[in-house]
Amino acid sequence: MSTMGQRLLRLTQAISSSLVDQAGETLGRVDDLVVRLGSGYPPVTGLRVRIGGRHVFVPISQVAEITPGRVRLMGEIVNLRRFERREGEVLLRQDILDHKVIQVAAGRLVHASDIALGRIGDAWRVAGIDVSAGTILQRVLRRSSTRTLDPTTMVDWARLEPFVGHVPTAKLHLPLHRLRGLHPAQLADLIEAASPEQGKEIVTAVRGDPELEADVVEELATAHQVRFLQGRSDSEAAAILGSMSPDDAADLIGELPQERRASVLARLPPPQQATVRGLLAYNPSTAGGLMTPDFVAVDQSSSVARVLERVMAAPFPVLAVYLTDPENHLIGSLSLHALLRARRDAHIGDAVKPVLARLRVDADFTAVALLMADYNLTEAPVVDVGDRLVGVIAVDDVLETLIPVQWHRREEGSIR
Repeated sequence: MSTMGQRLLRLTQAISSSLVDQAGETLGRVDDLVVRLGSGYPPVTGLRVRIGGRHVFVPISQVAEITPGRVRLMGEIVNLRRFERREGEVLLRQDILDHKVIQVAAGRLVHASDIALGRIGDAWRVAGIDVSAGTILQRVLRRSSTRTLDPTTMVDWARLEPFVGHVPTAKLHLPLHRLRGLHPAQLADLIEAASPEQGKEIVTAVRGDPELEADVVEELATAHQVRFLQGRSDSEAAAILGSMSPDDAADLIGELPQERRASVLARLPPPQQATVRGLLAYNPSTAGGLMTPDFVAVDQSSSVARVLERVMAAPFPVLAVYLTDPENHLIGSLSLHALLRARRDAHIGDAVKPVLARLRVDADFTAVALLMADYNLTEAPVVDVGDRLVGVIAVDDVLETLIPVQWHRREEGSIR
């Protein structure tokens, strides 16, 4: 249920308000609002109030009215026992106001310049946050008490996820099911844009899904990948690398401290270990260093139907299939689009076109980029000195290398 149509109150209009009893006598001042996070719009469970030099808790059930600058109780009696935060409680001013939160659908961090409270049903609840930078200025100028909420700068709470790792009693975690809705590249952006503590929260959350964790690591900038693995044992690092594509795993192993490389590499599954060792033999700035060994190669006698089965069973994206002879020499290629249009009972050799464009493993990056641009390729085959097919280079790998480092992420952060 959206709360944007509700009558809303700013958190900054409630904190520092006078706490008055039923007769209007001032008892103290509101210092913070206590909520419990969970699904939906978090209910306000009480107030942290300063009375006579100490913080005390006032249950929301004892509150008759909350208006800007004034909170009125139903009676005259307040329990003066010193406030102690209970498990699961979050303080809105202390823990969320002026902190960053995740705007989930957009996959970005936003600043909680103010927090909107709404009377929903019979309870006060957190309705959303105000992300306007101007709101902070208004607070500095002490004008927030008279300022109404602007719907254009409001984000509904249902679209947000706060960080709670810094909350001593929250004992909550970022929900993995919400993060799964984001692309790994968006999660990588969040980690790099977040503070160290916030980045760790995201990292901790994605550890619950090893496949997603590996995908996120692949999308991180190199320095962040290395930091990501710093807190992992060699076995844990190998498990993450084992879920990554071989070329990305090889790149990351090459960035690890020298004393860890052999140990992590030795813990990879034998088939992947052999593949990664082969890739590490190439200069990273050459076609051999850019390529992935994941491709589909078939012989001339294969039927189109059989090749399609190979493509569908492949555990990696397939943009083209390659025709090779018994010695693995490259003969020709067929795009996925052309393969889908071919007759299922035809031999693949009848549909394949000879490959004119190919790259030697020692070709430098300039040669790679120019060949792919000249031939309008989304994927280019890489051959060894004997013209045997050993890998392919996808256009996204070329683009990633071309993009300046400062463009890779909007904001630098750390997950240490």
